[in-house]
Amino acid sequence: MASYGYAKLGRFGLTHGILAWARCVIWCEQTGAQMIAPFWFKVRVGPYLRKERDKRNYFLLFHSGSAISGFKRLFLLATAQKQKAGLQLPSAIMGPGNSAMVFENAIGSNEVKYFHQVLSHGPLLRRKLIEITRQQYIPSEPKEPFIAIHVRLGDFTHAKLDDKVTANTRLPLDWYVNRLHALRLALGNNIPVILFSDGTDEDLKDLTGILNVRRAPKQQSVTDLLEMGQGIALISSGSGFSLWGAFLGSVPRLCHPGQMIVPAYRDQAMEIESDYDSNLPMPFVNSVLNRISEYG
Repeated sequence: MASYGYAKLGRFGLTHGILAWARCVIWCEQTGAQMIAPFWFKVRVGPYLRKERDKRNYFLLFHSGSAISGFKRLFLLATAQKQKAGLQLPSAIMGPGNSAMVFENAIGSNEVKYFHQVLSHGPLLRRKLIEITRQQYIPSEPKEPFIAIHVRLGDFTHAKLDDKVTANTRLPLDWYVNRLHALRLALGNNIPVILFSDGTDEDLKDLTGILNVRRAPKQQSVTDLLEMGQGIALISSGSGFSLWGAFLGSVPRLCHPGQMIVPAYRDQAMEIESDYDSNLPMPFVNSVLNRISEYG
């Protein structure tokens, strides 16, 4: 008899679904279990009603890859003994018949509860994610170094510079502008910037008006996620999308105070929380310079 891993994605956004998928991928790699392909298809009316830029049709972005799909997937999910994975990655399961370890996210605080299970596996997960992403949504390799900025607006609430920024809050555009100038000054280079955001051009004019800053074209969410991971640094929003964009690409991450969510790396030089007008620590700057050197 065989053991299988299955990620039950629920109705979450992309990176929450990726967290369940990633936990399952790592467990299957460690135990030799076969992976059952998740169901990316969900009926989502909200993004259309709210006129969101991303309609969240994730089933269009991915294929099953080497995971089990089709009739065999349905058969195994109907017949295998199921065990729910907890806060720690479980050991291999054995039973009298086919067994399936199910990886499912909670309603909230998913990264806080589960991200430690994927820590240090960013390169593996990026490779696995590219393997299941349809070719037309994989970004091309960049021709020059760039700084990535992710501005999450959407359903996040507003905050001003003197506000206490809490979870699911829009970070002040002035903070992004200030931290970009600080990073460019520390690097001694007017490095190009690609801005990723669900906001309008009017929302983002304080950033797009800066020299050598351009918006990423309107593209699928997984394309944004993978392209953010090609940057030499990421000036991050307080969202899981920024966290995963950095983590999957091993990109040094600069966060607003209180908005890191969870550490993406064991190396503290790879990510910092940085307040308005503060100096950037040299270990972080050096980690960005190391990324630049990879371009030759």
